[in-house]
Amino acid sequence: MPKKTVASRRLSASSRPPQSILLACLCAAMTGAAAQDGQIQEVIVTAQKTAQPASKTPLALSVLGGEELRQAGATNAVALTELAPNVQISTDSGKLQIAIRGVVSLDTSEKGDSSTAFNVDGAYIGRSEAQLGSFLDLERIEVLRGPQGTLYGRNATAGAINLITNKPSGKLEGRVDAELGDYASRRVEGMLNIPVDGTLALRAAALTVSHHSYLRPGPNTVGLADQDDSAGRVHALFTFTPQTTWLLTAERSKAGGNGSSSVPLTNFFKGTPIAGGNNLLNPVYVDRGAEAQLTAAFRFANVGSHKADVATSLRSEFKTSLGGVAELTYQYARLHAQIDQLNNGSYFGFPLYNTINGESTQRSHELRLNSSGESALNWVAGVYRFNEDIFRAGTYYTVTPGPLIVLPFAPTIESRSKAAFGQLTYRVLKDLRVTLGARSTRDEKSGHDPISGSATGPGYSAHVASAKSNFRLAADYDVRPALMVYGSVSTGYKAGGFNDTSGAEYKPENLASVEAGVKGRFLGNRLRLSAAAFHYDYKDMQLTSVVCASGSSGADCGALTTNASNATVKGVELEGSYNATQDDRINLSFATSDGKFKSYRPNAGNDWSGQQIDRAPAYNASLAYAHTFMLASGASVVARAGTRLNGAYFLSDFAEAIRYRQPAYRKSDIAMTYTAPAQSFYVQVYARNLENTVTLDSLLPGGFGIGAPRTYGLRAGTQF
Repeated sequence: MPKKTVASRRLSASSRPPQSILLACLCAAMTGAAAQDGQIQEVIVTAQKTAQPASKTPLALSVLGGEELRQAGATNAVALTELAPNVQISTDSGKLQIAIRGVVSLDTSEKGDSSTAFNVDGAYIGRSEAQLGSFLDLERIEVLRGPQGTLYGRNATAGAINLITNKPSGKLEGRVDAELGDYASRRVEGMLNIPVDGTLALRAAALTVSHHSYLRPGPNTVGLADQDDSAGRVHALFTFTPQTTWLLTAERSKAGGNGSSSVPLTNFFKGTPIAGGNNLLNPVYVDRGAEAQLTAAFRFANVGSHKADVATSLRSEFKTSLGGVAELTYQYARLHAQIDQLNNGSYFGFPLYNTINGESTQRSHELRLNSSGESALNWVAGVYRFNEDIFRAGTYYTVTPGPLIVLPFAPTIESRSKAAFGQLTYRVLKDLRVTLGARSTRDEKSGHDPISGSATGPGYSAHVASAKSNFRLAADYDVRPALMVYGSVSTGYKAGGFNDTSGAEYKPENLASVEAGVKGRFLGNRLRLSAAAFHYDYKDMQLTSVVCASGSSGADCGALTTNASNATVKGVELEGSYNATQDDRINLSFATSDGKFKSYRPNAGNDWSGQQIDRAPAYNASLAYAHTFMLASGASVVARAGTRLNGAYFLSDFAEAIRYRQPAYRKSDIAMTYTAPAQSFYVQVYARNLENTVTLDSLLPGGFGIGAPRTYGLRAGTQF
């Protein structure tokens, strides 16, 4: 629901500006008239494991409030692509792929790990298929850009995404939001908070969201990729004393509907088919229009389609004060994920389908101590342990016409990680602080597959282990009370692993970052600006592609990850929010990312040295403007428009040395919201992606996963 004082709420981040109007917006912001009640609210974050204002947190950080997410229609993490600079998020067969500043892992299989630490209320979520739930009743999302090798540690070379849910409170309250839109879109979310007594408070939330496929069937009768998801969560908060609390959480999410399906490469590119149709030689982008781009123009196997991925988690967080000088926190989390999919596609020019079944169980423990109270020295220290066991049974089939191919896999994977970490910040002078952090991590991964693509074996057994110490050294200085500058040097590490056909190992990847930034509040706290410049030295980059040992037969294919290259990534980022008046609000961002391979030859005939790395657009920018009309009755109407500009990026098949270039694009949104007097209800009409721009999200053998086209709809909600 919209907040009571519309002008003072944090500005919506659901759209972003083109570079050509960035300076004009800043000039307008700096010269606007002062307003007495148009201040932007400060946001408290826990990005560094302790509570502090976002404007005083010395790292590149985007914060998105729960209301912003609801108004933007953000029902899963993919929407963060449009809400945070230098972030590209997509899905591959129902599994999340997160790229931050060009750092990404494309191995979403059971043997792979994300390059971004994805956390819900501090609990790390290891499986990419389990990261699409939990988007309900959120207080905020924190997107941390840059390696988080100290406090988060595990596989966080790209950064971290923290989902923070609303916790139980001492007030009886509830909320219901509903949405209807095209493609038979339906979304209903509800929340109820009940204070049981002075010690116990409960909060429950539930969500269901669905829509028909964005794809046109073409020659197909099989069900195409759609959405039919649900989720629920119950918090129980025990407050024994003001200093001692215990939060228990049970959460369950289900991703249902049809399995994933792709569109042909030729929907977007012209070129000469090679490898039986899985790639195009010298592909050239052709804008065939949204209708052609959305058509599943090759015939899928008519064997059905479904998805039923279920994630159930139990979490416990105990906090207590130790004599007023320190605070102890113990977090335990258990996540059980089940996957059941039948997906459709085309492989080597023939209909292909694959079945994936299995389950995984992860358990994590974190014991943490941090200082409390005001002192020159603030610190946090802890130990962490993570265990995960995975079983998958997956088979890839082709059907006639063409050769009949069966590729079965049945891997069992065990992952173990443990770490000790600490970070301290010392106030050297009144306005100068120095931070030093360190983390020591040891990872182990074992795997066994008796068939590994062939029912006759020989399969593989593998075990890898690695250990790494990472550090962070930073300093921040208050130029004046509302203006801070900072600089940091930090490192990140992502564990090594092995491949699913041979068990061949690949090494860990490592990233060293140098970053400098500024965060400030101006014009009576009506203007907030933050900027950062960064430089990465990226070593032993892990790259993943599908590789077939015997060329184009398709009878012995699997995902191959190698340490293919070193790279450098550098860029700048700017985010700003401005309340020009109590009724006029502007939100803007601009970012660049210059990510280049150093010396890299994907094969003997191709040299990609100096070329742009994948999923690293050279720039992205955004601008949003909202105006509030206050009515005599006490109701309000908010009109809002925004646009986002994204630079070109590559999706590559590294094994075949083929690159597909998504050209630069723009997407714009509009919305109109009526809020009744006393905030009793609201109604909103919206349209997203007015340009009907269809973008490439992921590269599959012979096809693409794509983004959403233009959508529109109606939202309404009430609260008490």
